[in-house]
Amino acid sequence: LANNHALDYGPAAVVRTIELLQESAVATVGTGIDRDAAYSALRLDVEGWDLAILSFSRVPCDSPEPGETYIEEVAWACPQFEDLTVDAVVAADDADFTIVMVHWGIQQKNCPAEHQADLAARWIDAGADAVIGSHPHVLQGVEKIAGAWVVHSTGNFAFPSARNESSYSAVFTMTISSDGEELEALPIRIQNGRPVVARDSRAGILDDLTRRSFGFTFEEDGRVSATPDTGNC
Repeated sequence: LANNHALDYGPAAVVRTIELLQESAVATVGTGIDRDAAYSALRLDVEGWDLAILSFSRVPCDSPEPGETYIEEVAWACPQFEDLTVDAVVAADDADFTIVMVHWGIQQKNCPAEHQADLAARWIDAGADAVIGSHPHVLQGVEKIAGAWVVHSTGNFAFPSARNESSYSAVFTMTISSDGEELEALPIRIQNGRPVVARDSRAGILDDLTRRSFGFTFEEDGRVSATPDTGNC
């Protein structure tokens, strides 16, 4: 829930959103009734694996929006709050696998902003096993930092005005085992405001991911293979 629209209806609505979701048995992360709750990891047991999920927002940071932007009910990752995010990752380090979901980057840019790799490296050093990004409204590539997957931007999933390249997205599946983690992508397009599995544009979306990734190629079936010299970012 940590993102640049969390405060669209004010601080009270942040807390009410959590209440409504929890009443519907939907787990939440990234916001809370106070700072400690916002930065706390969601813990899930999945087939015997203890998973920790954290959610942070790196926007808005450089151009504050009207009103009280940095309320404690949202887990921010802006420069003045980076240490809090690192502490949150460290606190979840006892999990079998720790995932950081982060709202970051620059809208409509195919390549990551400099802060994306820097932040990901800090979290991975603190114990994160994967970093998954959103916000740019276009697909960005993937890379590995210190052996951990970083997906810089998954594209769009709820954006009615998405057209052309901004309608391209992907569902990323990570298979975790004692041998490591495998990554694959299912190409998605926004059509009439809804995400659907891409058909004619499937190959083009996978090619885009390959061009924007750092040392990896997306094969025809969506699986990822290491190719040291790929990437245009």
